Amino acid sequence: MTGRMCWVRFVVGFVVGVLVVAGCSGSGSEGPPGWVSSPPEYLSCDGFADPQLVVDLVRAADLVEPDPEEPSVKTDDEEPSVECHPLLGNQIGLSSSPVDLSYLAGGFWPPDPLMVPIRGLPGFVMHDSGWLYVPCTRGSGTVTLNSYISADTAELRNPRVRLAMARLLVDTTNRARARFGCAESALSLPTELPEIPDTDQAKFPEQREHTGGEVCSIAALSGLPGYQRPGPGTGYDESRPWAMETPRPSRLLSTCEIREGSGGVRGTVPGTPKVAFVTYRGVLARARHESEKYSWPEYDLSCHGEPVSYRMYVTDPDDSDSWLTELPDDPAYERMLDNFAGKAADRAGCPISES
Repeated sequence: MTGRMCWVRFVVGFVVGVLVVAGCSGSGSEGPPGWVSSPPEYLSCDGFADPQLVVDLVRAADLVEPDPEEPSVKTDDEEPSVECHPLLGNQIGLSSSPVDLSYLAGGFWPPDPLMVPIRGLPGFVMHDSGWLYVPCTRGSGTVTLNSYISADTAELRNPRVRLAMARLLVDTTNRARARFGCAESALSLPTELPEIPDTDQAKFPEQREHTGGEVCSIAALSGLPGYQRPGPGTGYDESRPWAMETPRPSRLLSTCEIREGSGGVRGTVPGTPKVAFVTYRGVLARARHESEKYSWPEYDLSCHGEPVSYRMYVTDPDDSDSWLTELPDDPAYERMLDNFAGKAADRAGCPISES
């Protein structure tokens, strides 16, 4: 009887084991959804995007699952322009159209300090958007295309999302130029991006005294009219200044932003902005040089034969979340901008001559 029971237990255990193994194997063999393993053509924006690159961004940013009923595309080969939204709720936006130089010149706020350049190209990406400015030559005329991408994500420091956006942005630009008949060759898709600017120094007061380099330094705050640096006491560590700078080199712009403290809303850059210094290059500088309204001749210069513009922005004393639309009429601000422009120009190898 004992032997029979042992045999029964063996058979039952064997059957259960087979069922468990079969169940595990079955669940593991399901694999990814079909739209992942075989990206559908409806994600191509009528040929303006690579469906695989769209899927890569959907997965990196954890966006909604694609739906064949949702994509919308608008094109105008004469202008030329294209606008596409391949996902529900415009979770991804793609567009390319001739640039509006007056719009580029007229911004009253500094670029996001967390942006990173697309190496070797006149473009950059932030956590949820990106721009690329490239020429399009058709016949005897050349226009500058403004290619744009947006993604519905709030993660500030996700390198996978940024690279996926940059690759899709460049690919869409290549396809748009080919469709529009532009003479320029296709651009290489990026395989990596510079590191996202670090905000950790906002958390460690002992490091803030040494943040930033010669050009981007908290020392600039000493020239800010009415500024009083916090002294020892309650809240001293929480209000010390620190600086952050976008990665270099960049063919479009670089930003130095000086902030105070480490507080703020989750999902935003910590601290309170005080002042920002920006170097514009390429089409962003040209837009300022050619603008009657926004040109500053003493700060719109040339470096190695290319246009460059130096600008400074300060926050509203009554509202630290807002930037003033123009610098106050105080020589102190001009001295601060002079100091920044001189150091930035020296670093670029184009010292500003004194007149």
